Amino acid sequence: MTPYTILLKPVYSRPAQTLPSGITLPPAWDGLSQHQVETYEALQDPTIDVVFNTAMTGDGKSLAAFLAAVTNRTYTLAMYPTNELARDQEKQVRGYKALFKPENDPQIYRLNAAILEDFIATNKLSSKLAGLCDRADNSEILLTNPDIFHYIHDFRYLRRNKEGKGDNPDRLFAKIDDNYKLFIFDEFHIFSSPQIASVINAILLIKHTFPGKKFLFLSATPNDLLEDFLSKAGLKHRIIDPVKQGGYRFSAGDNWRQISYPINLSFPQKLEPNLRSSYNWIVENAETTILKFFQDNSGSKGAIILNSIAAVKTLVPKFKAIFEPLGLKVRENTGLTGETEKSKSVEDADLLLGTSTIDVGVDFRINFLVFEAADAGNFIQRFGRLGRHPGFDIYQAYALLPNFIVERLFEAENHPLQDGETRDRISLSEAIRQHYGYVNEFKQYPKRWGGIQSACVHLELEKNYQMKTKYPEAADNFAADIQQALGITIKQMRAQLCRCMEKEKKKIIEEARSFRGISQLDCGIYDTTNPDEPEKERFKTYNLASLLSNFHFELMTSADFMERAKKAGLAVSRFEKALCYLKLTGYRELREDWQFYCSRDDLSEIAKSGKVQILKGLEVRGGTNEISGKLSNRGLVCFVSDRDRATLRAKCGLPVHFQAYALSDRFDGKPNYTIAFGRSALLLETLIWHWKPQQDEGWIC
Repeated sequence: MTPYTILLKPVYSRPAQTLPSGITLPPAWDGLSQHQVETYEALQDPTIDVVFNTAMTGDGKSLAAFLAAVTNRTYTLAMYPTNELARDQEKQVRGYKALFKPENDPQIYRLNAAILEDFIATNKLSSKLAGLCDRADNSEILLTNPDIFHYIHDFRYLRRNKEGKGDNPDRLFAKIDDNYKLFIFDEFHIFSSPQIASVINAILLIKHTFPGKKFLFLSATPNDLLEDFLSKAGLKHRIIDPVKQGGYRFSAGDNWRQISYPINLSFPQKLEPNLRSSYNWIVENAETTILKFFQDNSGSKGAIILNSIAAVKTLVPKFKAIFEPLGLKVRENTGLTGETEKSKSVEDADLLLGTSTIDVGVDFRINFLVFEAADAGNFIQRFGRLGRHPGFDIYQAYALLPNFIVERLFEAENHPLQDGETRDRISLSEAIRQHYGYVNEFKQYPKRWGGIQSACVHLELEKNYQMKTKYPEAADNFAADIQQALGITIKQMRAQLCRCMEKEKKKIIEEARSFRGISQLDCGIYDTTNPDEPEKERFKTYNLASLLSNFHFELMTSADFMERAKKAGLAVSRFEKALCYLKLTGYRELREDWQFYCSRDDLSEIAKSGKVQILKGLEVRGGTNEISGKLSNRGLVCFVSDRDRATLRAKCGLPVHFQAYALSDRFDGKPNYTIAFGRSALLLETLIWHWKPQQDEGWIC
């Protein structure tokens, strides 16, 4: 069946009429875009705390962010949600430095958990604290991730004994916050309410200990919840939105800079809403559509972006078999791809297959794109990878969307799109937002669980003598602002914190205080599937549920895994908390059917309680049973519901990768419960704690 197709017009960005005072551009440059100048000026305004830049993908938000750093020595800490985006942005920033040639020669450094561990080992430093302090002392521009930023402001990395004595709470965050003036959060929209609560806590801690700092959020799809919290906290913010401010046009104009080229966007029909349909379409069209495009359009570059790592892994050899005999390179970039392959994949590939590691902000030069989209924001993000660079005669995209969404867009009553029409990118994005499926924002999470971290921050500010001396008003001011922002009471949050500690539910508190979640089902992986991968890069971590569904593996002992890792020159600390250790041997063509099983007699009572639990005794039924012993002995933070998973996903609008799975208390029976783990458990509790059980036997409060 012929796909529906629309033609997207080119996009042009409004030029600034004048440059900010003191800014000199490189000789070959004509000027800046209006939003870049407005962003720079807003960051210089002493009355503004937070700036949002919502310019379209490809319109130079990164330059707007780093203009101060490469022109007037503004020490900058920038945070990126993926390692691949951080790597890409490091290249961008080094390019800005080469073009602007700042006199102070700012030192640029990229830092993540793995790089930090290697840096500590190479330089024989005593701790992560020492490594972070060293990098802060020697990097005017530091590129890292929001996870490290969060843990710095949650008083991690400090040297303390069991009684909490040791380093002062500000031993590290004072070093960071005193050193840097501008804090950049790039593509922060991909995060949910837990991360928003975390960032609000950190910003308010900085505000009341090192006032005068600036915070910049860059995103083509901004988050209203974040803006709302900032407003309630009394932080002055400015939104720079070129879409609403007439910053774009769709035909050439005097000095307007072209940021996107015309794109043919096709929507294949009749794709079933299941995990297999996109994979099948790609396999069926590998030669007749995908390879043919490359043959018909010499010099083309393309990408396929999917939700499933397993799908990418199984497709790569298929495409290598048909592309490489023609001299076309096929590369992969996923969460299980080694760093060596990742670092060169974007530039080397004629066809790049990847997952979310490449859909967030990475600037690669392509004119062909096939992509899945989990939600409207994901669609806009992934589609934004295409059409950013000149030099191609044609730009073609295929959006692999479930049939019911395509029907909403092209067939249902008042459908917004017409087959064969020409329209602009802005109206397309609006149509996608209005007609895609609902995804829950978990707006109650900050009030229910985000306040736990707030209580911990307040405790450090209030109870530590030196903190009270150095920042005498910080505790009261922080409490006032965070209570207003999140709608909480610090006193109640501290009481909740104490109750969990007394009832030995510390794991729940640890989960609430983490940034992305503790990943309690992560396994240590020794990957043997790529014979060309360096030995050091074969050691990875991956989620148990995805392994059970999509991979072939063998169980390894902890001793064997750790010994191999040490021989490869790795710091093994990041593998010590793994659930188990597995040798990855291959990928399944068909997903394995399995479920969680728990024989506890009180499982129905747990489901009725509507509360997050610490649960032991879980096993796996279906597929392999080798890891059930490891799983059964571990106390897991979880939430159990007596609704089935499909019902919960549909009714609650759960995201595609939400950690909710089938659970049975009957050894060979149909799953009669759903279990969510870790951060997903906390999120789900905020949605359905008040639901009555399906068998209404009275509600337990």
